[in-house]
Amino acid sequence: SGQLFHCARPIGTAALLEPEDRYYMSYGLTSPVPVLRLLMAQSNCFRVVDRGRASSALQRERQMARGGELQKGSHMGSGQMVAADYIITPTILRKNEDAGGAFGGLGGLLPGAAGAIAGGLHTTDLEAEVLLTATSVRTGVQEAVAQGSASKSDISWGGFGWAGPVAGLGGSYENTDIGKITAAAFLDAHNKLARQLGAIPANSASSADNAGWYTSRRLNLRGGPTTHAPVLKTLPKGASVMPTGAKSGPWWEVDAGGQQGWVHSDYLTR
Repeated sequence: SGQLFHCARPIGTAALLEPEDRYYMSYGLTSPVPVLRLLMAQSNCFRVVDRGRASSALQRERQMARGGELQKGSHMGSGQMVAADYIITPTILRKNEDAGGAFGGLGGLLPGAAGAIAGGLHTTDLEAEVLLTATSVRTGVQEAVAQGSASKSDISWGGFGWAGPVAGLGGSYENTDIGKITAAAFLDAHNKLARQLGAIPANSASSADNAGWYTSRRLNLRGGPTTHAPVLKTLPKGASVMPTGAKSGPWWEVDAGGQQGWVHSDYLTR
């Protein structure tokens, strides 16, 4: 389908890195990172952690807090920033005529443990092909690879639902044919990647069964199904949680604002 896949709950957190090779500029395109950030925000499949300029601004805010320049009670202590589960780096391949056309150099140009989105643009026929690779930050293991593609016919005849997800983004991805096609290819790859990583569709029966759970009291979210497991964070009364389906006796694994952990089901209500 050319429509954006929507998740019932986030798969995890993702850090998007700017590509080292900026060959996309030769096609009049800007960085694909904003496109991916917008797709992930609208799909609810990934929570994107900012490791760019906003991260530098956050560090300055924390430095001012440590220096006593901010109001008390700002809650900017250490250990509060969310870690990334996956690192995803976008890259557009250079055209390699000696290796079979626009997409011939795919295998040799993929980056390693950081993960990548690699693409080839064929401007003659207005086609785009991309690859989306997700690598686990914890293990360094490549967890999933998804290939996406699109052509001018897809956007000309409405084959891809690119317009909604990138509308308002502006720039080359909304205002040029090659930009629209590339955005549609990333949408295709995003949908496949989400499914490979086990995403639950937002309109599925399982998501409906698990929706609408709340904490009946102040409750600790723990790292395991026991009171001896470390406390990941404390949930206030009335906090919304999404059970993942994993259970151990009266203990349920839940997703609380994008962070997974265990809670005692006696203190959950609908």
